[in-house]
Amino acid sequence: MRRTPYEYYENKLGVKLSFLISDRNAVDESLKLISYNALHKRTKSATCTEKQLRRASLNFDGLVLYSSLSQEFKDRLNLRFGEPQKEVKRSWFAANYSSDRAAFDFYAAHRYGDNNEKKLSTTFIERYTYNASVLNTVIKIKTNRKAYAKALGVANLNIWESLSKDVNAFRDVDHNLPNTPGGLRRKVNAYQNEGYISLVSKKLTNNNAAKVKEDEQLALLDELLAKHTNLDNMQVASLYNTVSERIGWKTITAQTVANRKEENNLVVFAGRNGANALSNKVLMQNKRMKPSAPMLYWTLDGWDAELLYQKSTTNKSGYAVTTYTNRLTMVVVLDPFNKYPVGYAIGTHENPQLIKEALRNAMQHTQELFGNFYRPYQLQSDHYGKGNLTPIYEACSTHYTPAKVKNAKSKVIEPWFNRFNKEYCQMFDNWSGHNVSSGSANQPNDEMLNKLRHQFPDEAGCRRQLEAALEQDRAKKSEDYVNQWQAVAQEMRSQMSFETYLNFLGDTTGYSNKLMPEGLTPTINGAKLCFDSFDMEFRKQSHLDWMIKYDPADLSKVLAVNVEVKGGKIKQEIGTYQFILQQKYVQSMALADRQQDDAKQLEQVKQFNSDVMQYITDTRSKNYDILDDLFQKPALQDTLAKLILVDSHGQHKNQRNQVSGRSRELIEVEHNKTQEEKQQSWNQNQAAYHKNKVNLNDYL
Repeated sequence: MRRTPYEYYENKLGVKLSFLISDRNAVDESLKLISYNALHKRTKSATCTEKQLRRASLNFDGLVLYSSLSQEFKDRLNLRFGEPQKEVKRSWFAANYSSDRAAFDFYAAHRYGDNNEKKLSTTFIERYTYNASVLNTVIKIKTNRKAYAKALGVANLNIWESLSKDVNAFRDVDHNLPNTPGGLRRKVNAYQNEGYISLVSKKLTNNNAAKVKEDEQLALLDELLAKHTNLDNMQVASLYNTVSERIGWKTITAQTVANRKEENNLVVFAGRNGANALSNKVLMQNKRMKPSAPMLYWTLDGWDAELLYQKSTTNKSGYAVTTYTNRLTMVVVLDPFNKYPVGYAIGTHENPQLIKEALRNAMQHTQELFGNFYRPYQLQSDHYGKGNLTPIYEACSTHYTPAKVKNAKSKVIEPWFNRFNKEYCQMFDNWSGHNVSSGSANQPNDEMLNKLRHQFPDEAGCRRQLEAALEQDRAKKSEDYVNQWQAVAQEMRSQMSFETYLNFLGDTTGYSNKLMPEGLTPTINGAKLCFDSFDMEFRKQSHLDWMIKYDPADLSKVLAVNVEVKGGKIKQEIGTYQFILQQKYVQSMALADRQQDDAKQLEQVKQFNSDVMQYITDTRSKNYDILDDLFQKPALQDTLAKLILVDSHGQHKNQRNQVSGRSRELIEVEHNKTQEEKQQSWNQNQAAYHKNKVNLNDYL
């Protein structure tokens, strides 16, 4: 059975990339209409129609929205595979509904009456089971409300109103749930708090009516305790007693409040401390183990290093002022396999540039360890700078998985910072101590710090302290890290090309450059450098404006990316052309200064220019042969354009100045030559060109 390129995803028809592309992971049946990179760039471009429906991942093909394809692509697909079949659409609610077998068992086993002699009728068992199953679906959809909103195609979702409409419209089963949003919400809350029994009529249970008085008292007390203003026990008792005195309840003491706070801490904790604190300190946490091998998982974060340095500045009055409480910030890329600091960067504060520098350092280090740039199988970070940094994170990993917002438990790097602080930073005299919340017992002697402050290093010295500590930590673990890497399966390894490395992690000058005969000449760190390429395609694009991306640690090669320039400034990066350029070899001007490689480099440039000349000559010669046949047509015999075009002798001036019978005779003689005679004449003129060094335009 032939495979189909069509697949519905989230109620939209998509086409699998593997049936369109001509390379990468294309299937045998692929139409090979476009390369993977070209299609990927088109889906990212705002000017192209193709839209990505689903990204490729493990066991799932990448999909392009069928309706966004050009008519040509659609026709080719339909001709080869037939037109796509329409999907039978079900409502989002119906698609997520499933029957609750446990609810059926519960209601079938339910007994009531004075001696528990009665059981529910079949009608009630079915009705309650359907009610429970529908409520399960409501809870499931409410939990996944983002997907629900996406399925409905709305941006602002009134969840209970939408769910109420879906419950009322869903009649695949016989339920009798409330038909108003408020009624449905209350029913769901009761069901979540009390379980299956909440759906059974009070007439069919053995529970005595709850004392409304006690429920009201406890509810009032709990809500006062859960107040976000964190009222103390005495304040809660005072407010509670104000209500009690007016409606005849017994008053309470602060001790009663304290007892209730302890007894019902799970309920009141979130109100007093917040949902994030509840998640980090009370709710259940997942237990995680470290990665089984290197390069499977990286995490990164920033930390204000606990080392002080002195800094001198000039105030508004012109006086020098020295401060001694300055600290540097480290961004560390950590592999939890053996707590290895695979990358780092040090700066005055955390920012996207410092994070990019840390990732660049990590990639450089993988090249030092393994011989090539390697990216981890998974990278995790917090949400700082997510908009600008996400493309970089995705380029630097096979799978990028940002941590849950404000989930401190996911930051396995925090314990590493604490250990690094204790093991290395605390050994220096300029150590500022642990964080304030750790208590005064672990802090340095402030009096001694004040006496030693004049001996604190400057910023550069403090950087050297941190770099030395980081390299020392690397040295302890690098051998084990490299040895264990050898056992990592090939499918878990992912190399990063040098072009991708510079494209996403390279620095830029902020200015554009035009190609000059000597190459591109950007100014980097105050020095004017020159870069060029022996790729003839680069010379063909000499009309474009270029942006240079470079690695500050290695300026031997840079990446040139074409950009749009407006008013002398870069408007946007285009990126349709990208070339790796080498730093230009500098020749000695004086013979006495000639180096061993000078002659070799001269010959390489000479050969390249010769190849370019040959390319131009061959192209023009081919054009002449094509036009030679074209102008044989009688309708073009007296055409001026024919007479001023270059003949095989390169005499275009003669042709232009002699638009006469003589010109026609000359052309006719030339046309009557055999192909062998034409080739001989061409070779003679080519030799004459090299001998006399005539102007290229005159020759061609």
